[in-house]
Amino acid sequence: MKTGTIKALLGALALSLAFLLLAGCAKPAVPSSTAEARPTAPAPTPAAATNAPVQTPPAEEELVYVPAYEVYPPTMDPLYSRCAVEKAEGVYFIRYVEDQGANYFALMRGGKDAADPVTIHAFDEDVTADWICVMDDGRAWVNTLNIWNWEEINLMEISLETGEVLRKVPFPAEYGFIIGLFDLPDGSLGVSAAALTDGAQTVYRLEEDGTFTELTVPLDKGTFVTILGSAGSGLPEGECMAYDRKSLIAFTPGTEERRELMRWAEWGVFFGSTSPLGMKDGVVRLLDYGYGEYVTLTPTPRSQVPVRQEITMSCLTVETAVSDAVRDFNRRSGEYYITIRDYSDGQPFTRDVQDRAITAMNLDIVNGNMPDLLSVQDGVPFKSYAEKGLLRDLGPWLEGEGIELLPQLLRAGTVQEKLLMVCGSFSILTAAGNRDVLGDLQGWTVPEAEALAASAPDCAGVFTSGMTREKYLELMDSYLEGYLDWDAGTASFDSPEFRDVLAFAAALPAEEKTENTAEAEIMHGQALADAVTVTSVGDWQLRDTVYMGKLVCPGLPVSDRVGSLIKMRSPMAVSAVSAHPEGACAFLKSMLDEKTQTAYTDRFPSLKAAFESHLAEAMREPTPEEGYTVTYITADDYRFADGTVYLWDEAGGERAPRMILCWYDENYSVIREEKMYAMSEAQRDALMALLEGALRSTSYDQVIAGIVHEETGAFFAGQRDADEVSRRIQSRVLLYMSEQG
Repeated sequence: MKTGTIKALLGALALSLAFLLLAGCAKPAVPSSTAEARPTAPAPTPAAATNAPVQTPPAEEELVYVPAYEVYPPTMDPLYSRCAVEKAEGVYFIRYVEDQGANYFALMRGGKDAADPVTIHAFDEDVTADWICVMDDGRAWVNTLNIWNWEEINLMEISLETGEVLRKVPFPAEYGFIIGLFDLPDGSLGVSAAALTDGAQTVYRLEEDGTFTELTVPLDKGTFVTILGSAGSGLPEGECMAYDRKSLIAFTPGTEERRELMRWAEWGVFFGSTSPLGMKDGVVRLLDYGYGEYVTLTPTPRSQVPVRQEITMSCLTVETAVSDAVRDFNRRSGEYYITIRDYSDGQPFTRDVQDRAITAMNLDIVNGNMPDLLSVQDGVPFKSYAEKGLLRDLGPWLEGEGIELLPQLLRAGTVQEKLLMVCGSFSILTAAGNRDVLGDLQGWTVPEAEALAASAPDCAGVFTSGMTREKYLELMDSYLEGYLDWDAGTASFDSPEFRDVLAFAAALPAEEKTENTAEAEIMHGQALADAVTVTSVGDWQLRDTVYMGKLVCPGLPVSDRVGSLIKMRSPMAVSAVSAHPEGACAFLKSMLDEKTQTAYTDRFPSLKAAFESHLAEAMREPTPEEGYTVTYITADDYRFADGTVYLWDEAGGERAPRMILCWYDENYSVIREEKMYAMSEAQRDALMALLEGALRSTSYDQVIAGIVHEETGAFFAGQRDADEVSRRIQSRVLLYMSEQG
């Protein structure tokens, strides 16, 4: 196939599969306990010639769909085996074939594990095939799309025995793109389509004369629904099975009747990463690409299902790390499941949405609706909750479980000598500079930073040109706790040090004026520091390599010189009044499992043993056989990694690097090259010094941050001077703190 054909094919595939991605954009649904209601069996007619008491059999017991999980073989990789359908004789699927210059889609059948597949039908190379519906009489329906004309959509009826095309039915382009095929209770073919304009989903029945009739279906409008069909569903006659982002559903086509059979979130199944595989005798099989597992849903009498306790979790907004951790927990726990209260209602998390979410969360807590688990995201009034005694001391639990966290994490999560929040992983908010200019500086104040910048030749300022007033004020939210003493009920926003911060912020530009990369500005002496977040051991090594081994992190300049902070990823607190503290702690234990912790690569792990394991691996000398990777950095600081692993030549006795960094100029000529080796003891000591100097977390109270932003706005607008603004902030913050005691 020519290049143009391949490009057209890929474009058609991308458009055809776009509707699948609607599911992936959904957040995990808030679960609740539901089950399928089965009809009551009729009592038999009693015998006439007997005086024995009539025994009426009990009503049929309510059934609950319970999932089981099994790792599927690599041959079921969705990149190669799309739209798989499992039947007794094997697995049917669509595969894109590249064979000696011939490129085409094919309908194939493999064994139960989809190994050693045979081709049933090879489609024309100018079409892409998407969906399969295997009927019980040896036929299958497949829809195709012409890659040269996207309005040419056809349904093809194929004999599974001979591969012969029995019928070809055009699908009207005005109905949209086909996003699913299924069997209806009357034996006809159902077609689910999505409009190209807005993705609205409509269901049709294919009539004998090749026309399509729109069906009434009781499915949520605007919600992407996967319809499984009726054959093998085990449902009462006339019903079909489907699922959306929230639940497994039984519905009756042509009516408004529907029943909810199970909620995904209770069991850790994510709609966006699943694909239907088949149904038999009421058992539903799905492929879960996110976990690489089969999910088997079996209807089970409720009395045989172990009772799982519900654990509630409150979040201002549901971060990906939280939803992933909850899904993992719900999937594996036999005793508990977590439901999430998302106070942002899934909206983009702007400051206005954050303010409304915090207000709603506070109102719930004031009214006694305290969750078992609290996600202590930035802005949550964590110290206020601590003052009110609403949070559980986790120290004794950690000690009892034998879980040893890094001491820096213990310090960052401790209030009033109680450990009140923990997290699975973390990063460090700090500022990076050149050791040749800053020496081994571990902290500085605003006046000290300004004086150093003024004394350095060619230095334009403390921060690189990318720092604006707005960015700086957003950063300062995380440092507001340095001006508060909750134990004493005092604040220091009326201090000369805070007025220095106001004056420093006022001197920053309103708009970004970046002319070079931050690293280049610093290494050329044009600026002293760049605000950065160091995320992991590998990230620290990489940054030090970029800075040619001269990286130093003094943190942001602040009055107490604590300019580096622990930025917890998804920090969690447990309610002091939780009815199921053991369940809440079970979730924390799943986050702090050593295997899970060691698997982190994009963040520092919280567990001491896992952190030390990361350090040891970083300091290990790689062998030449392990090879190295190459990362390219363009003139505009865009970075991309070469996927190839290159073997290292031992000739000359040189050390084997882990990575080579190459800088390109505008003409794509390499102008600089740096090699990243195993971490040295000096690098390790510098990283540990940075970690040791991070004395607080970035957690802050959004109410206090709101007061500061509101009052400083008047200062920057020239409506009030620094003295008046600092006094107003001090007065309002003290009043708020007194109300929280």
